[in-house]
Amino acid sequence: MKKGPIFTAIFTVIALCAVVTAFVTQASPYVTIAQAKQSADMQLHLAGDVVPDSLHNDPMKHLLSFKIKDMKGEEILVQHNGEVPAELDQVKKVVAIGGVKDGQFMSSKLLVKCPSKYEAEKNKAGKDN
Repeated sequence: MKKGPIFTAIFTVIALCAVVTAFVTQASPYVTIAQAKQSADMQLHLAGDVVPDSLHNDPMKHLLSFKIKDMKGEEILVQHNGEVPAELDQVKKVVAIGGVKDGQFMSSKLLVKCPSKYEAEKNKAGKDN
């Protein structure tokens, strides 16, 4: 009996287990504000709506702060230290990546969706038909 196929099968199983383990340990779940407050993880994805008139940008300190409201209606102050997304004043929905510290959500990365951009593209597509 040849040992090559057996070693290949064992190596494949070990490699697959390593990939699954790496994926599970690096996965960042979407959470509510209540869940974020209970977690010590600093790589959480918090999705929600930017609370109108809560946006404050300090370009000298590279600090952006705003309130976010999650799908359950709870609000929290987000402190974002890093690159500020373009067209920030038009943003309605945001995903902040980070974690809660001292009662605030400390964000290291922001993902934004500007609905007016997609609505304009949708309206244009509708007129072309």
